[in-house]
Amino acid sequence: MKKVSVALGSGAMRGFAHIGVIEILEKEFEFEAFSGCSIGAVIGAFYCLGYDLTLIYKIAREMRNDILIDFKIKKNALISGKNIEEILKIFLRDKKFSDLKYPFYVVATDLLRGEEVVFKEGSLYDAVRASISIPGILPPVKLNDIVLVDGAVVDKVPAKVLKENRHGFIIGVDVSGKSTKKEPKNIFEMIMTTIDIMGEEIFRLKQNYIDYLIKIDLDDINPYTLVDIYKAYKRGKERAKEAVDHIKKLLS
Repeated sequence: MKKVSVALGSGAMRGFAHIGVIEILEKEFEFEAFSGCSIGAVIGAFYCLGYDLTLIYKIAREMRNDILIDFKIKKNALISGKNIEEILKIFLRDKKFSDLKYPFYVVATDLLRGEEVVFKEGSLYDAVRASISIPGILPPVKLNDIVLVDGAVVDKVPAKVLKENRHGFIIGVDVSGKSTKKEPKNIFEMIMTTIDIMGEEIFRLKQNYIDYLIKIDLDDINPYTLVDIYKAYKRGKERAKEAVDHIKKLLS
């Protein structure tokens, strides 16, 4: 089997498409390394720890949205994040990067310096929690006097870190989309739509780090709830199947 490295991008609940993509790719290729930011960091961490992603998906389908997303306005966020943190702790426990099956890079953003921060050692939970801190939605994380927010602020499909660490053929998985094609109805949608626009502009400058991009059409899928995760998962699987032959041709 040919080796590939995979950069898993941001996209909130649309990120369940990553599970469908990985399920297809693991049958056709050998994985060399992973990177991820935001939901891509979550899915990547679970997979690299050896979890059955189908089981993760099934658990998510049974979960109520109000359990996952606990609206409680704080001075720096709309969601307290406590429920999300508890769920992450259940799965990630006290695991470290050294416990993973593959090299894995989690990307977050230094909010004060506006710079990319890459985690590749130490606490897996700390890295993932920092990477999912959507500005204004989830509270930032402070580690070693650095204020950290979502990695998507600087790179929504973090392939650059894989290239810098000399990993082979890089597949980028873009699960983002326009959060709404209508005028945002609330502050939540306003923030997410703004981040989507900024992320797309930055991504255009960084696509050259990707050898093959799996871009999944998820514009019609609500990124704020768990309602549509089956559609996201299914679409990820379908798009990956279409991509396999193209990737094999490029590898050969």
